[in-house]
Amino acid sequence: MAKIDEVIQLMGEIAPVRLAEDWDNVGLQVGDPSLEINNVLLALDLNAAVLEEAKAKDCGLIITHHPLIFKAINSINTQSETGRLIMELIKNDIALFSAHTNLDIAEGGLNDFLADKLDLRKLEILSVSSEKNYYKLVVFVPESHLQTLKDSLYENGAGRIGNYSHSGFEVSGTGSFKPLADSDPFSGEKGRVNNVEEYRLETIIKAEDISKISKKMIKAHPYEEPAWDLYKLENLKESKGIGRIAYLKEPLSLEEFIIKLKNKLALNNFKYIGSKDKMIKKVALCSGSGADFIKDAAFNGADLYLTGDLKYHEAQLAEELNLALIDFGHYGSEKFVKELLFKKLTKKAEKKSMQNINFIQSQKNTNPWKVWE
Repeated sequence: MAKIDEVIQLMGEIAPVRLAEDWDNVGLQVGDPSLEINNVLLALDLNAAVLEEAKAKDCGLIITHHPLIFKAINSINTQSETGRLIMELIKNDIALFSAHTNLDIAEGGLNDFLADKLDLRKLEILSVSSEKNYYKLVVFVPESHLQTLKDSLYENGAGRIGNYSHSGFEVSGTGSFKPLADSDPFSGEKGRVNNVEEYRLETIIKAEDISKISKKMIKAHPYEEPAWDLYKLENLKESKGIGRIAYLKEPLSLEEFIIKLKNKLALNNFKYIGSKDKMIKKVALCSGSGADFIKDAAFNGADLYLTGDLKYHEAQLAEELNLALIDFGHYGSEKFVKELLFKKLTKKAEKKSMQNINFIQSQKNTNPWKVWE
């Protein structure tokens, strides 16, 4: 068994809450995080059928992509579907957790997952919503504790950038200090200037990690008063945003790409705009509803844009911009969230020796649309 809170911590590693858009509502929506559970149901949405499935499979936690509670609610009663679901969750001691735009935006999240399925290369963010500067951390440490300090910093997230970790630089030199009467020096004599061989260690950290990493650094450092500096890097930023834009491994005609899309994403039908013989090299995509980013796709040089929930005039806009467009549906673009979370949660649970927790992909199709054949 595992506590719900332990599973939530795993989700925090996969899709940090800080990545969610301001208008979104993510995290634990219903339930007691201290309860112990055996099974977790993974679903795109929560409805009555999914809840019954959770009960039948003895799941103490349901993780969805779409939040059940999205806007503020004034009452919980049986007069609304949301109220009935919340009451049923509470009656059966089933918790509900949602990861929405934070999972869309996260590195390795839903958009990256789709891009990988379509064999896209050189991924970039389609629409950047915010940027935060990286910082350079510089600390001086004796050689005896250099490796210990490096291990502590890197294990807690320092030195990570893009597809690399443990990024740093070190150089030896001579440090000087004079311990005063009330000091408790690690080395050297009180009341005189001491010269010691030290290493200057440099690495990078993200803005949100400054507090955590600096505390770990001070704890691992042997000196009573470590010498360290922090520099804001104007040339290096961490960006977050919606969607991805990338390149095909090799150019395909729109018709060839459509065939690939149907096979890779198991889609039976979808709408498209563009000549079937148009050559596609650069592709933009946004899971869910991405009509707001049609211009971003065109202005960033995409030949084709994949998203869902497109309207008539939005399709006309794409035509005006000479942008091929595929509306593969809200459900069609996000149904893979179950597969994505199953792979990531299973892997992380195994790594943390959480062997008695089972992740189960929901078998319920929550797509409300039906197609007349």
